[in-house]
Amino acid sequence: MKKFICLFILMLLAASHNISAQNIGFSYDADGNMESRYIVTLKSSSDPQSEEEEIISVELSEQKITIYPNPTQGEICVEISPLDQEEENFIHIFDSLGQLLDTKKIVSERTYLEISGSPGVYLLNIHLGTNISKWKIIKQ
Repeated sequence: MKKFICLFILMLLAASHNISAQNIGFSYDADGNMESRYIVTLKSSSDPQSEEEEIISVELSEQKITIYPNPTQGEICVEISPLDQEEENFIHIFDSLGQLLDTKKIVSERTYLEISGSPGVYLLNIHLGTNISKWKIIKQ
């Protein structure tokens, strides 16, 4: 009986560890209606690049969005593939109070952004045509 209880506890701990490594994300259209729900998987801390840096990647419609590093010291990279050049694509950066800090047009599959404000949480809205993907970026 003790072996069964120990095995059950180990299974619960393993399951809770796997759940904590994933977040649920949502994408919205231009009117604010939720279009899709997706799982954001965070990079393992055992990755040799950095113990603190996370690479987040999701698929929005047919496009894959990857943002790194998060947390950042100020510069982040937004990769979108494939990028539909015929659509109007841009990024809005907001501070934690919701004030618009910057708008940048996306012209290539890799876009670099500089977050020049003080350390804290920033909101990033990526508009790909009529699809909107919302992100939280942490500046250290």
